[in-house]
Amino acid sequence: MPDSPPEPPPPSIRYTSAGADCRVSTGSWVRMGLGIGMALAGVLMLGHYANQALPKPPLPVVAQIHGDLEATERSGQTVKLSALRGKVTVMACLYTVCPHGCAAVVAQMQKLNAAHRTRPDFHLVSLAVAPERDTPGFLKAYAEGVGARPEDPWWFVTGNQQRIWDYMTYDLQLQAPAPIPEEKRLNPLDLYEHDLRLVLIDRQGRVRGYYAVFHPQPEIAALMAEQLGRDVQRLLDHTTE
Repeated sequence: MPDSPPEPPPPSIRYTSAGADCRVSTGSWVRMGLGIGMALAGVLMLGHYANQALPKPPLPVVAQIHGDLEATERSGQTVKLSALRGKVTVMACLYTVCPHGCAAVVAQMQKLNAAHRTRPDFHLVSLAVAPERDTPGFLKAYAEGVGARPEDPWWFVTGNQQRIWDYMTYDLQLQAPAPIPEEKRLNPLDLYEHDLRLVLIDRQGRVRGYYAVFHPQPEIAALMAEQLGRDVQRLLDHTTE
C-alpha cells in the first residue's frame, strides 16, 4: 500500500520577504487584535473623561431684550414680562387651535414644567397669537387641559395683539406672525402662521437660543428638544453664565 499523505501543518499565515519565510500563528493575531481593541477602548475612555473635564464654551448671546410687554395672564391678573428678570425663562408663541405644530411646542413646555416647576428661578411663558380668541378664560381652560396648575411657573398671556406681535418680532426676534390666506388654511380656524421655535432667555434678559422642537425631520426635532433641556439645566446650574 502506498504511504498515506502527511498531515497538514497547523493553520498559519505565511509571509515571504527577501527570500525568507515568516510564520505568524492565528493565536498571535488574536492576541494582537485584542491588544489593539483594548488600546482603542482606553483612548476612547480617556477622550470621554477629558471632554467631561474640559470647560464648555458659553452659550451664544443671540439678542438682548430691551422692551417690555404688559399683558393679561390666564388668572386675569396683569403681568409684565420684565418681572421675570433674574429667572431662566422659556417663551413660545401659542395659538390654541393651531393645526401645525403648537402641540409639539406645548409638549416640550410640559416637560420643562414637570422638571423645574419647584424652582423659584425658572419660568415659562406662552404668548397668545390670537388674543381675540385666546382670552384669559379660554387660556385658563386650555392650561388646565395641558396640566398646568395655577401655582406652576407658567404664564399664559393675552392682550393687545399688535403689542404681543411686536414683542415676539422685535424683542424675541422671532419671525413675525402673519394672517394665512383663506385658500391656504387647513381649517376655518387656521388664521395665523407664526414662529414655532421656543426661546431660551437667561437671567439678564438675553436670548441664548432658539429651538425648533417641531420640524419636518423627526430626528432634528428630537435633537432640538434634547438640546433645549440641556441648555435650560445649564443656565439653572450656572447662575453667572
